[in-house]
Amino acid sequence: MKDERGFISIRKRMMVIFAVLITVTGIGIAGLFVAVFRYGYSSLSKVYLQDVNRQTTNNLENNIQKIEDMNVQILSSQVIQSQLRIVNEEKMDSYALARCRQKIERELSNWALYASYVVSVSVISREGIEFAVKKVETGGTQFGFTEDEIYAANGTSLWGITGEKNRICVAKAILDLNTMKPAGYINIVYENSYFADILEDNSSQYSGASYMLNADERIMVSNRNEYVGSQFPVELELLRKSHDSRYDILDSTQAFYFVGNEMPNGWSLVQTVSVEEFSRDMNRLIAIAVLVVLAVLAISLGFVWYATSRIAYPARELMESMKTLAKDHKYPRVKVVSNDEIGMIGLEYNKMAENVETLIEKVYKMELTQKQAELEFLQMQINPHFLYNALDTISWMALGKGNVDVSEMAIALAELLRATIKKERFITLREEMNTVKDYLLIQQERFGEKISAEYFVEEEAYSCMVPNFILQPVIENAIIHGLEPKIEKGKVSIHISMPGERLNVLVEDNGVGMSKEEIQELYQQCQNQNTKQSIGLKNVYRRLLLCYGEESMLHIESEKGKGTRISFSIPRNRSKNN
Repeated sequence: MKDERGFISIRKRMMVIFAVLITVTGIGIAGLFVAVFRYGYSSLSKVYLQDVNRQTTNNLENNIQKIEDMNVQILSSQVIQSQLRIVNEEKMDSYALARCRQKIERELSNWALYASYVVSVSVISREGIEFAVKKVETGGTQFGFTEDEIYAANGTSLWGITGEKNRICVAKAILDLNTMKPAGYINIVYENSYFADILEDNSSQYSGASYMLNADERIMVSNRNEYVGSQFPVELELLRKSHDSRYDILDSTQAFYFVGNEMPNGWSLVQTVSVEEFSRDMNRLIAIAVLVVLAVLAISLGFVWYATSRIAYPARELMESMKTLAKDHKYPRVKVVSNDEIGMIGLEYNKMAENVETLIEKVYKMELTQKQAELEFLQMQINPHFLYNALDTISWMALGKGNVDVSEMAIALAELLRATIKKERFITLREEMNTVKDYLLIQQERFGEKISAEYFVEEEAYSCMVPNFILQPVIENAIIHGLEPKIEKGKVSIHISMPGERLNVLVEDNGVGMSKEEIQELYQQCQNQNTKQSIGLKNVYRRLLLCYGEESMLHIESEKGKGTRISFSIPRNRSKNN
């Protein structure tokens, strides 16, 4: 027995191969997906944050522009311009000063009440006289710049923070529209939330820090109030040149910085997003993708397990069947369940097992069957040598007395018996037909006009080789069982044709015929080796089967009262055992 210790089933090989391919493919796809997704997500997120920064900068610039518009409206007001000229050029008593104050502060009230974030609006004359409108009690006007700084700016707005609450302070010199010389200046204080609220709303998806820096990189406004007024730890120029993450000294984290364009007041918006927060959503999506890939791998492996099981099962069943083939004279078949190569192998294996079983059965039975057929054939001979010599003597005696009919009948019977003792297994059809005619001559002498015979034989067929004594038993069966029991006259017809490479033989009579049950019983008698009935017809049946196989089996057709047709077809000039 072959050593099977190194045996590895096809299914295991397929499982290993598919598992490796699926796993490697899955890991490769997952890795590629993660790399592409990480790059794409980072790029899109940065673009998104830059767009948010740009939009926020636009919103801040709108608020800055509103403040600048208020400044322009105040400094160009005719009331402010005229009253400042009076205050700066004339010596005024307290009553006149009070009237000027009333007019200026009434004008300022329109702007102070209009803007909800305004804390105070002050106009200071060149002599230092203050005219102010305040919404809240501040304990005094808060200034973010000195008079010299304001006049030095020569009409340019100065932006800064002031007070403990880090309110926004905007100061600007008021130029006399006639002389374009300083007539005083404006000092407006805003709540820090005027800009801080925009920064708070800015943190939509990422809750990072937002800073508004002045030209000196000092934090003016932020959504992290604790850092307002502090110096920003990184130079803006460096941040604009690099888009990589940096260590955020303020938050002690690694963060990305997004710097907006410089605004009209000289401030710049800087937004920071921690790397951890920036990657949080991306990592979550990557984790989900990995889980999906793992699930797909698991499902794929499960499908491979099931598919390989279905594929390997017929092969395993075929192998087990092969192991038991011919053991204990068993020839098992396999059930074919697929239409693939394994299914075709199973079909061919079943054919092989059937052929092996058939061949072995024939090897065991052929010799016995052949001997039995020869024995049955010998039973029909009835000591032919003695009878042939006796009939030859009778023929000469009848001829000597002038009895020609008796002589011819004796000669016919002698020729019939001579055919039975021939040793050749195959003779020409012409010789076989001579035997048939001798037999029919005897039967016609016996029955007289009751029996007649017809022959329809193609001329080319006479030279064909047929088994010896193959037609006489069929004709004898037609006369004895078909025509003899019939009261009326009967006829037997012999039709022999040769279409193509086959010789077709038909013997029919118009005798009493047979029922379907009788035909079936006759078939069974031909197939049964032990029965002593229908010896002649069974002999023909067996010899055709031995010589030519099942393709030349005897066919019987009959109907009660209408006669019988017995036919067979054999290859032209060929026998199975040639």
